[in-house]
Amino acid sequence: MSFFKKLKNAIQKIRGTNEVGSTALEDILLEADFGVDLAEQISRELDGNADINTYLHNKLSSILSPLIVDFELIIEKSLINTKPIIIFMIGVNGCGKTTTIAKLAHLLKARGKSVDIAACDTFRVAAVDQLSFWAEKVGCRIFRTENARDPASLVFDAIKSTESDVLIVDTAGRLPNNPNLMGELSKMYRVASKIDSTAPHMNIIIIDATIGQNVIEHVKAFNDVHPITGLILTKMDGNAKGGSIVRIANELHTKILGVGTGESIADFQGFSIDSFLKGLVE
Repeated sequence: MSFFKKLKNAIQKIRGTNEVGSTALEDILLEADFGVDLAEQISRELDGNADINTYLHNKLSSILSPLIVDFELIIEKSLINTKPIIIFMIGVNGCGKTTTIAKLAHLLKARGKSVDIAACDTFRVAAVDQLSFWAEKVGCRIFRTENARDPASLVFDAIKSTESDVLIVDTAGRLPNNPNLMGELSKMYRVASKIDSTAPHMNIIIIDATIGQNVIEHVKAFNDVHPITGLILTKMDGNAKGGSIVRIANELHTKILGVGTGESIADFQGFSIDSFLKGLVE
């Protein structure tokens, strides 16, 4: 049963029995990963709203639309005064970070920008090899090491050596509750800022659309280490709903840079309210 269908059934049940304070609507919204506060607010407003589709579209648009930004436009404007633009890519294990790096590199190369990649997941050979494969496929220079090495030192070498418009730094996938890994990430930021006090110029977190409400805790933890510039939502193909992005937007006001919809390097696009709602309710 679709998201909208569940909402309509719950509202009809409440109206038919004059039930007061029902949690039926909240439960459905919580299942969609909207979070408790927003679920309570929407359920109160929906209870007296006849046109559920219009209401929800307007409500989510009011939350998400102000946060949607054009990644390409940011790069274009930044290059006027900054080169290279140093982008840190962060996220938990398995969020789709490596593939997203390839997509962004492909997009920028197609727009005539030169791109280098720093493979700073230095303790996982398989991760470095995967990123090297993508770099070769896209046509980017890659900074990597053949031995386990402090990733901060590789960041230093990459920033010092790059001559490209954009340097994308792949940080190791990590869980925010691991203090050693988060400390390692913090060191990478410090090293970058010593070379360029404004670096990194973008700090992008990758969000897996299939992960539920605990994703907001990941975002908060990463933001505590270094302020997040924006997010990219991955795995929006298949059955992924991505409702958690609504909670992140509502509570943290994180900019939305784009969406990954598949495994091809061309499967990246700007965030669309209409497409998101279509995916949410199907």
